[in-house]
Amino acid sequence: MKALQDHRTRRRTRRHAAVASITALGLTLGALTGTAHAESPYEGKQVVSDGHVDVFYVDVVDSAHVLTAHTASGNVAPADLVIHAKPSVASRTVSAGIAGLPGWKAQGETYYLLPQTSQAGQVFAGFGYSSAVADGTSVTYGLDSVEGPGAFALWQNSEDGPNVFLASADGGPKSFTSVADHEHVNWGFTEQGEYRLTVRASVTPPGGTTTQLPPVVYTFYVGEVLPQDPGTDPPATQLTITGLGGHYHAGGVAALTAVQTPPTGEEHYHWFTRAAGQTDWSVVPDALTAKYGFIVRTADDNREIKVVLYDHDHKVIAESAPVVIDVDDHGNDPVNGPTITTSLTAQEGALAISVAPENREVDLGALTLSPAADRYTAAGALKPITVTDTRADNPGWNASGRVRAFTTVDGQQLGGKYLGWTPAVLSASASQTVTAGPQVASGFTAGNGLATWSQLGTAPAGAGRGTAQLGAELTLEAPADLAPGTYRAMLILTAI
Repeated sequence: MKALQDHRTRRRTRRHAAVASITALGLTLGALTGTAHAESPYEGKQVVSDGHVDVFYVDVVDSAHVLTAHTASGNVAPADLVIHAKPSVASRTVSAGIAGLPGWKAQGETYYLLPQTSQAGQVFAGFGYSSAVADGTSVTYGLDSVEGPGAFALWQNSEDGPNVFLASADGGPKSFTSVADHEHVNWGFTEQGEYRLTVRASVTPPGGTTTQLPPVVYTFYVGEVLPQDPGTDPPATQLTITGLGGHYHAGGVAALTAVQTPPTGEEHYHWFTRAAGQTDWSVVPDALTAKYGFIVRTADDNREIKVVLYDHDHKVIAESAPVVIDVDDHGNDPVNGPTITTSLTAQEGALAISVAPENREVDLGALTLSPAADRYTAAGALKPITVTDTRADNPGWNASGRVRAFTTVDGQQLGGKYLGWTPAVLSASASQTVTAGPQVASGFTAGNGLATWSQLGTAPAGAGRGTAQLGAELTLEAPADLAPGTYRAMLILTAI
């Protein structure tokens, strides 16, 4: 890790917004860029739909600084790059903190995010400069203009709320300065469609003269499917209903799902029913998503059900063929009694990360000298960390942790970077899809270890509701000149 990178970390620490909660835990010592070639008008461009990319990237070409972009395949001219944010993985619900971004949507509405932490299937976008640029170079990025259907903002999460770097809305910041050679941030958009960001940069090497670089244009496309050439008819979307049972018993549950082929990114549905012998369809109150569930009654035998997909102007995009409910109690004739109802409002849902009292102490044991005699080592296991998500909109979650530093009772310190981990999913609810975070090596040789926020586990939108337990194998590597003593640290946790 470069010395000036350490300076950068001190100036603006990367911290996650504590949307759910921050939990203390005592510790005691005794991804590949996915690319695809898009259809027109992006034919021939490199399209990044997941994996790592440095969007704002300063390099040296023919002894001159240039502002470009960098993917796993190398540098890419911004004019030849499209960053694709798919709503199926990028959509988020505006929280109270995010609602305060310049020009942003209201709490509870939908926006689209390329997150500052690496998450499977999503674009992991950052900024920085190459090794050809002198260590400690200061780069000022300026946002000249944004062309697009909504607002754009660039920010980092912090315990005090979003730390905004750039925002397209009036009154938002239009430039920021960084000495970091690599840093990750949140890239947010309020609407679907194409965004063209005109960005300039000025580069100041240590003790050198500032160079103004020509502006470049970066293209982001927010939408499930890339646009086609103007004048080309898009493929017609087919809407089908899945989940229909062969037959139902009275009092059973019918759980139906609307499926778009190909997907449109639109999510405005209405479900309709028609009883046997009727000619008119009746709309189902409050059934506005791709899923429709109901308790089957004997009178539902031969009832038809269909679903219709609409655009933002309430124009029909597609309509499914009807399915028919078959109620068969095999000769029995149960009396259909009263319907029993209870409810949980969306506001009562919550995301929480917690540590049981018996799991609040982790003892890594005594430090021992490594076989190479160049460091002390210790290891142990993190006890279960519980993440519970009861939010009705099921937006998914990301649980992360960090350790700032260890200390002895007499003030000797050891940086949190010397601690690393290998996360694991210990258990999860049947409805959840939980993935362990990536391994983070100790920063003894290079890197920040757990001194910066590191992902412990994540669940995608639509598969986060329930309770999961996360753990990790811990590895500590300390310098051979470490002063004797008992070192304690606190693991802080957050879920967003």
